Amino acid sequence: MIHFYTNRELSEKLDINLARWKRWSRSFLPPDPLGGLQSGYARQYLFKDLFKVFLGGHLLGHLKLSLPQSRQILADLSPWLIKAGFFELPGLQERKTSTIGHREGYRIYFCSTVQRGKKNRFQFAYLIRQTRHIQRGRSPDAELVTETYAETRLHCDGPRGEELLQNPTVLLINLSGLYEQVHAALNHQPR
Repeated sequence: MIHFYTNRELSEKLDINLARWKRWSRSFLPPDPLGGLQSGYARQYLFKDLFKVFLGGHLLGHLKLSLPQSRQILADLSPWLIKAGFFELPGLQERKTSTIGHREGYRIYFCSTVQRGKKNRFQFAYLIRQTRHIQRGRSPDAELVTETYAETRLHCDGPRGEELLQNPTVLLINLSGLYEQVHAALNHQPR
C-alpha cells in the first residue's frame, strides 16, 4: 500500500517548522497537481518527494547554500539517487529485518567548479563514496581504521577522487545518515 504524507504530518515527525517545510516544498517540487492555496486540498507526498524536500532543506539550512545552488545539486544528483534507491522507502520485508545495508556508508563530497561565460549557472563536481568494509585495529598511540569503499564520480574531470577532496571548499553530505534520520522519524524509531 502506498502511503501519502501531509505537510503537517511531516513537519511534526521530522521536527521541522511547518512554514519552513512548506517553503522548502515550494522551492524543490513542482506545483501541486491537485490545486493551489485556494483549492482546499492539502499537498500529499510520496517518499521520493519528501526525501527530495528534506535533502534540499539540508542543503539550504545546514550547509548554507543558496536556493539556486541547492536546486542545481538536487538536479545533478537525482538520477543517481533514483538508481541507488534513495527515493524509495524500504519495503515491508526490509523493515522486518531492520537492515538497510545497501544505504549504509554513503557520503557525497562536492565542490563548485569554475564555469566561465555562463551567468547565474552553478556547476559542481561530486564524489560519492560507499563504505564496503571497515577493519579496526590498534597501535600503541592510536586506533587504526582501514576503510574499503566504492567511488562514483559525477561531473569530475580528474581520474581520481582524491583530487576533488584536495579542494579547500569541498562539502559533505552524509547521505546514509539523512536517509536513516527520515526513515526513523517516519517509523517512530529512536535514532
